[in-house]
Amino acid sequence: MELCGFGLGEEVWRWGREPDLLLPDLVAGHVLQPDGTTLVAHEREHYTDTYRRTLGVIEQRFGLSLSPAYLREARLPAYAVRGTPDTHI
Repeated sequence: MELCGFGLGEEVWRWGREPDLLLPDLVAGHVLQPDGTTLVAHEREHYTDTYRRTLGVIEQRFGLSLSPAYLREARLPAYAVRGTPDTHI
């Protein structure tokens, strides 16, 4: 079972044993509001900017090394998942 999971651009829908594990980091990274239910993105902001902020939060939290050029210029992968995560375990 996942410890914590969410999709890029869908950070308000978190699941796993500790769905709010990264909430303080996502708030500090200007991805979510402190209530955890509202995205910070401005309506004129391109969705990839939010994706990059989320990836930056994950990079910092887990000590990953994504180059600044990658975060600025790379095409970000997207995944489609069928069904709904079981959050009642």
